[in-house]
Amino acid sequence: MHLLLISANRELFPDPVFPLGAAYVAESARRAGHDVRVVDLLGQSRPRDLLLREIQAHFPDVVAISLRNLDNAAYPHTKNYLPSYKTLVQDLRAMISPRKVPVVVGGSAFSLIPDLLLDELDADFGIAGEGEESFPLLLDALEKNRPVACIPGVVYRASAGTPPVVVPPSPSMNLPYALAGRVRPAHDLFALRRYVRTGGMANIQTKRGCAFRCKYCTYPLLEGSSFRLRPPGDVADEVEELVLKFGVHSLFIVDSIFNTPPDHAEEVCEALIRKNLRIRWSCYATPAGMTMPLLRKMKQAGCDGIELGTDSGENGVLAGLGKSFSVSHMKTVGEWCQTLGLSLCHTLIFGGPGETPESVRETCRVVEETRPTAVVAMAGIRIYPDTPLAKMAESMGIVTHRKQYLEPVFYLEPALEPVLMDMLLSFAEPRGNWILPGLVTPLKPMTQRIIRLAGYRRPLWHLLRYAPFKDRIYRDR
Repeated sequence: MHLLLISANRELFPDPVFPLGAAYVAESARRAGHDVRVVDLLGQSRPRDLLLREIQAHFPDVVAISLRNLDNAAYPHTKNYLPSYKTLVQDLRAMISPRKVPVVVGGSAFSLIPDLLLDELDADFGIAGEGEESFPLLLDALEKNRPVACIPGVVYRASAGTPPVVVPPSPSMNLPYALAGRVRPAHDLFALRRYVRTGGMANIQTKRGCAFRCKYCTYPLLEGSSFRLRPPGDVADEVEELVLKFGVHSLFIVDSIFNTPPDHAEEVCEALIRKNLRIRWSCYATPAGMTMPLLRKMKQAGCDGIELGTDSGENGVLAGLGKSFSVSHMKTVGEWCQTLGLSLCHTLIFGGPGETPESVRETCRVVEETRPTAVVAMAGIRIYPDTPLAKMAESMGIVTHRKQYLEPVFYLEPALEPVLMDMLLSFAEPRGNWILPGLVTPLKPMTQRIIRLAGYRRPLWHLLRYAPFKDRIYRDR
């Protein structure tokens, strides 16, 4: 079949992010024998014209749309992407009319509320969860006019006017074949070099799923509640391919958490060390289970900084968020990073269950003690359906019906709402290395573009060790 796959993400902040999930699905469809053409809307000033030219030149049998995020998850200045997705589908319908070309929607954003989004977007089919296996099965069923009801993760309507049916994704915790080395992302279809030039780095996965139980997190819903580990040698082979074929030397590991399980993380590092590649990389990490030997091994393998999922510097708030480490663990990891010369960025969430002005002040104090390169602090917690936080919000009447999830909904302790923003701003401004998404834009878009065009190939928060960039965050407001 002739497939048109559209990556709908257009968000450029904090950096353009390569559509890894869509690239995996594209390669899976290509391996299944389909003709795959891609339109990536990121950075396109006239997306409708681009799509019209593509459809007129290569009329598709199926149109698939990958949705990365529902919104920017930042409060109070929240950007909701759903209206743009609706406009995209409406424009596509007009372009392919009067032919009846199926429109299929997938991606992490769609998978969060697939039943509601299928209706809201007026799509014909959807794939909830991982698509590498399910999407080619759907294409095969559409090509041969067969029923789709047995395909894991498929979303469809049994008949016109009826509510969408969501077939549960496969319960198997076996490693998806995409992560077992048989399929790698279709980097060539998505202009990886452009992403590296404008975003500074490529991205890669070493595992899927998450065994932690953070009350707000969607990783267990989207990828499963256990870690499914990719063979370390295969990870290193893909990194080598990125270096030799695409000239990539800077990477971000997009696992929910890189350093857990620690033995797998160490094996990945050892496989990279054996390749002897000139690379640098960073990752998401947790204090839970982190050790000095592992951090040392990570640095030896090319790691030059970690984004630590700290969330809070007060033990009661950590417990309320379902975290599996203590403040002392976090402080120790900070000390190790200082010893090894690794850049450290704390990611914090303020306003969660049990948060008070005293706990906010304590978190700010404790985090500053670790002398971080940067701190990314969010005010309020984005509530996603079917998470423990969502169940709490529903019991409290914050969310009263499921359709509310079509709009960004946040949890913020009521007593903190009048004071939290001013508290964070007053603490962050004199320091300069605190980033407050939703409150302060760290760098103007033009400044960001200049930095990338000049060849800077690290996460932008690394720059906050330098005084000129610390000053610019708050001067550019």
